[in-house]
Amino acid sequence: MSGSTAKDFIGQLLLESKSSLLLIRYDYCPEDWLQELIATPQLPVVLQSLHSATPPSKHFSKLMQLICLPSEDYGLLPKLLANIRGPKSIFYIAAPSVNSSSKQVLYSLLRECYRQKILNVVALLAENAGRVYYRYRPYPRFELEQRSLEQRPFFVSHLRNMHGQPLIVLPDQKHPRTIVYTDWRTGKQVLAGSVGRFVRTLAWKLNATIQFPIEIKPGAVMHFTELQSLIDKFQVDMAATVVQLIRPEQLPLSSFPFELSHICMMIPLAQQLPIKDIYLVLANAQHILIGLAIVYSFGLLLSLHWWLTGQAASLVDFLLNDVALRGLLGQSFGRFPHTSINARWIYLLLAVLGLNLSSIHEAALGTVLTHPPKYFQPRSFADVQRAHLPLVIDAGDLDSDYDLGATQLRVLAWNSSDFNSHRDKMNMSYVYFASRLKWTLLSEQQKYFPREVFLYSMNACVRTLTYMVFQLPTNTWFLEPLTRLIMDVRDFGIFQHWVDLHFYDMAAAGLLSFSDPIQREPQRLKDALRLDDLQWIWVAYGALLLLATIVLALEVLAKRVQQLLGTS
Repeated sequence: MSGSTAKDFIGQLLLESKSSLLLIRYDYCPEDWLQELIATPQLPVVLQSLHSATPPSKHFSKLMQLICLPSEDYGLLPKLLANIRGPKSIFYIAAPSVNSSSKQVLYSLLRECYRQKILNVVALLAENAGRVYYRYRPYPRFELEQRSLEQRPFFVSHLRNMHGQPLIVLPDQKHPRTIVYTDWRTGKQVLAGSVGRFVRTLAWKLNATIQFPIEIKPGAVMHFTELQSLIDKFQVDMAATVVQLIRPEQLPLSSFPFELSHICMMIPLAQQLPIKDIYLVLANAQHILIGLAIVYSFGLLLSLHWWLTGQAASLVDFLLNDVALRGLLGQSFGRFPHTSINARWIYLLLAVLGLNLSSIHEAALGTVLTHPPKYFQPRSFADVQRAHLPLVIDAGDLDSDYDLGATQLRVLAWNSSDFNSHRDKMNMSYVYFASRLKWTLLSEQQKYFPREVFLYSMNACVRTLTYMVFQLPTNTWFLEPLTRLIMDVRDFGIFQHWVDLHFYDMAAAGLLSFSDPIQREPQRLKDALRLDDLQWIWVAYGALLLLATIVLALEVLAKRVQQLLGTS
């Protein structure tokens, strides 16, 4: 192959691929045309040894690699291909020696590229490089192609037709993105949800057949860490799931963002107080202390007035004045005849205060009985901690970058199936993290309940903006068609249509529960109180009656003791 021919062919390849950098691994390259490439470069050129592991500059987005290989079997070929995968590559196989076959090396090279799913490669043989180049066709089976230098395109731009070959997919079954259920009409398993429908569309576009590597049990949720071990074991083409793009090392094998979302907390809505507990709200410790302070203040004032004016006043009047107590409760009370003007003012103040307090109490009682108050409603991490609600998360997310230690919440890590089951059933004993997409489905589901049971708090978010992407295996050639399809479905609104079908997909799969997760009390008649609504009233009445009985017994006992001591 002459230097001029080599330069022209490589120039055409660079022009077609619109590369911005040429990386040459020069160990087995002919010196004549290598010098010509370096002497009149069309774009920046980097020279590296075949054994060098130094990556090229990241400032160049479109890289073209020219790799010269010996005519004998190169033992480090699998490792070399694993290190250079990604950019488009030109392989040049040197002239064969006496006991070697360059075509056998060519076949081994392209076969290894097929095994590692490296698609954008062309190869040249030294003996016929001026006439033809080689590449391979992956579907319907591996096939070596020999093409003249005039045939274009040089590179297979992306997968177009898999000829019905299987697209091996492993779903995680995290609802509502990925749903697997058995269609009762056909008896076949259906892949639904926004991610499931996307994978089906991808298979249709590539003329492939979706195939599961193992038996998929509907409802068995798997975390992405579990999927990864199965992907390596069964050579899965792609996982039917999206993950958060968090770390930079995810980028090489991540697709274009499929979904933009935020991760916030689902918190149970505060429920109404039972009628019986309303009396505890009104008769709380603060109100009782204020009432006792008023009783003792007026009782002391009246008892001192009686004592200073020479009227009958005993120690009991100082400790518990019945006139002050009845006045506070808004009840009538007797007074001494010929009371002074000062006593009359005290009685007037006590009457007005008692009437005011009785009116306030009646108004408050009527308000809370007709519109019962609710328990404390948490909305932030601090509120959830104050309410002593444990946070349930997927055990696979324990090592994520959520920084849950800063929230100081009690965290329960469950397996994926249990976590999703409790969240889907809206167990109100816990709080959960959910994406915006998940919450949209649960919000629609709540419309079938008498009242909503959860809220989505934007004040308790661990991710205010997160990219959900497809994370592909190391050996894959589906990144480009996957990314192209993602941009198409988002541009044409198909993704939003799939999201709108989440509720339908979940209902068709029988995964939606329309039963109220709360055991609510039956509807009561207006203004009707039941016996158990007065529970604390009866308890207070019994306690005070018991106290009065004990005081009476003590008085009788004290009287008997005095009589015995007087007679002895």
